[in-house]
Amino acid sequence: MKKTEMLKKHRSDRDSAVSPVVGVMLMLVVTIIVAALVAAFAGGIGTTTEAAPTASLDVSLFIGQGSAMIENIAGDTLPTKDLLITVSYGVPVKFANKALDHGGETIIHTIDGRLEPTAENDLNTTLAGYPFAYQITNNNATVSKRTVNNQLFGQADLVSGSSIAFDLNYFAGFDTTKAKTYGIDT
Repeated sequence: MKKTEMLKKHRSDRDSAVSPVVGVMLMLVVTIIVAALVAAFAGGIGTTTEAAPTASLDVSLFIGQGSAMIENIAGDTLPTKDLLITVSYGVPVKFANKALDHGGETIIHTIDGRLEPTAENDLNTTLAGYPFAYQITNNNATVSKRTVNNQLFGQADLVSGSSIAFDLNYFAGFDTTKAKTYGIDT
């Protein structure tokens, strides 16, 4: 009988030792899973990001015609509401061997597709310091697609094969008819 009692005692000790080990293992597994979930969401696995569009653009300035053209030659469609076009022009110190009044100054102008294309957001030529005062604008420049017309910058999509035509004065941010004043050879 002693042998049976020892066997029972031995089994009961072994059975009681299994429960704490299983409990600790379960707590460890739960802790690891919770830590992995927190790390995954904190690291951004729960969010998605959109890849930036890519396109090949051709920008042309036609001084004699007084226009600027941006053409999407190939690539993704660019919503013009997401575009900022910044034009920077540094006036040379001398032009045709003559010192310029504003030589060395820079004209910076930004066209912002997020602004409504209205007269209120047009280039202000009466602003103090014009054209050297920085302006962010959007006028009613038409995006000319080969198939659809009369869509405005900020409202249209610049698809591959389409173009945007701007008045050169508006695009550059200054009166280009006074080209020699700013050191531009026509």
